[in-house]
Amino acid sequence: MRLHEFSLIGILFVSALELTRASRLSVSGNKLMFNGKSVFLSGVNFAWNSYGNDFGNGKYTANSKTTFEQWLAEVATNGGNSVRVWLHVEGDNTPNYDANGYVLGPDKTGTLISDMKSFLDSAKAKNILVIFVLWNGATLRNQNSINLYWDNSKLQTYLDKALTPMVKALAAHPALGAWEIVNEPEALVYNNKADANSCFNTVPMANSGAGWTGKWIPMKQIQLFINWQAAAIKAADPGALVTVGTWSQYSQTDVFSNTRNYYTDACLIAAGGKTLGKLDFYQIHTYTPFSASAPFKVAASAYGLNKPVTIGEFSASCSGGMTIQQMYNYAYGNGYQAAWGWQYAGGYCSDSRATFDSGMLQLKGKSGSGGLVNFPVV
Repeated sequence: MRLHEFSLIGILFVSALELTRASRLSVSGNKLMFNGKSVFLSGVNFAWNSYGNDFGNGKYTANSKTTFEQWLAEVATNGGNSVRVWLHVEGDNTPNYDANGYVLGPDKTGTLISDMKSFLDSAKAKNILVIFVLWNGATLRNQNSINLYWDNSKLQTYLDKALTPMVKALAAHPALGAWEIVNEPEALVYNNKADANSCFNTVPMANSGAGWTGKWIPMKQIQLFINWQAAAIKAADPGALVTVGTWSQYSQTDVFSNTRNYYTDACLIAAGGKTLGKLDFYQIHTYTPFSASAPFKVAASAYGLNKPVTIGEFSASCSGGMTIQQMYNYAYGNGYQAAWGWQYAGGYCSDSRATFDSGMLQLKGKSGSGGLVNFPVV
């Protein structure tokens, strides 16, 4: 074979490799990108079909596969491009704990990873990106899962035996948008606890309502919990994106007198010591009563953050009078990089699926300065 033929093959190989790397969600400054284009993630929270029992130990096929695939089709039909889905939740079904609370594997019967891949395959077929939420902080009753915040040796077994195998197995999947470490960890925090280090001092949130579960976990332990898992994800898949679902802006920005960004790179590393353990984009949840600094009251730039800002939960039923159409349009037009309504499964402060569908339809086909909404997931 002649030299120029070798060169051509080499160029084609490198080009194919670059295309493969580009075909996943990424970050550029304050923007979310896909395949080199600025995108806006418009979608919903599935959250769950069967709370804590959607994936693993054969539960996906038994409980949720049919429903989730129907929901994916509905989201796609109405112009949505992404969904937020909960995985372990409180830890009742997965991961697989031993009698002493150490993690033995992703699940007992070995279906968790294949369940997740099946869901991702279905999402890819509909050009939908998936944000997998590992844990729920808003409600946490399982003592084995609570212990992961307090016992680093137990947390390490989760990283080694469950999280790292999951991340490695799914790393190449284009429909995997991001890993979310925990939903609303502020529910667990020891609130109004002074500390000389501003990263760990929760006095600024004293009157915010944080700490509603009464678990009294110091902020430093929560940050370590996030830092270690984020670092493990990045070590297993350097291109993976990581986020945390904060319950409000109170814990996500330093701009206002009653807020503090506890999830900066510096704070997470100070707590956990792992330099890879950082977030790629920020995520804020918001329900009425909206304060003057809430997402639907200010543009994303008002928070002074150096990463993309997304709205991870919201609903018209808890908006104080905004319509769902207004909410999706507001997010798109005010610098936010995603909007995921709460939630397709229904429940408190949730809208109906039809309502969310009408909201997503507002953004279907948009390609303006807010970002491209509909794009092939390949």
